[in-house]
Amino acid sequence: MDTSRYIARLMGPLMLVIGIGMTAGMFVEGESYSSLMKEFIGSRALIFITGVLALLAGLIVVNAHNLWVPDWRVLITALGWLAIFRGVMNLVFPALVQTMGDRFVASHAGVVAGAAFMIVLGAILSIMGYEALWNQDAARRAVPSGSGARNSRPFDLKLPRSTLASVRGEPQERAESPLPSSSRPAETLLT
Repeated sequence: MDTSRYIARLMGPLMLVIGIGMTAGMFVEGESYSSLMKEFIGSRALIFITGVLALLAGLIVVNAHNLWVPDWRVLITALGWLAIFRGVMNLVFPALVQTMGDRFVASHAGVVAGAAFMIVLGAILSIMGYEALWNQDAARRAVPSGSGARNSRPFDLKLPRSTLASVRGEPQERAESPLPSSSRPAETLLT
């Protein structure tokens, strides 16, 4: 599996669940969810810890996947750089982050827009990350059982008979020499 799909399989479901959790929190719990977010933004220690984690995650992603290509993989790189930016902002300017966070939490539309953004990005990354796995499973199911196709066990190896015989402890058959009779050593020709 390539690095892009691996990172997408990690980031996609995480972002999807965060977005769904934000949406559910706003519509189901309402005011208690808003107070939870206000408490989080009110703590500079949590902002600092979040900055350390965001910077670490961003550096991991950018070091493993710094691809600027014109397809879906650029989302992973961009999210890695955004995480680095977020981490630096949280660590260097915690008061500014706290002020911006207060404004964001105060507007109900801002939280809903953030949740929608997380859901969309999470869905895209999840689909792209797991697409190959879904296609592989579908291809396995599409092979008819009586078609003589190889069995789909992951470590099904076809070994030569001589190897199987030696593993079982059976005497091995003497193999014919691949050399023509004129090029065999003299002692072989005499026997």
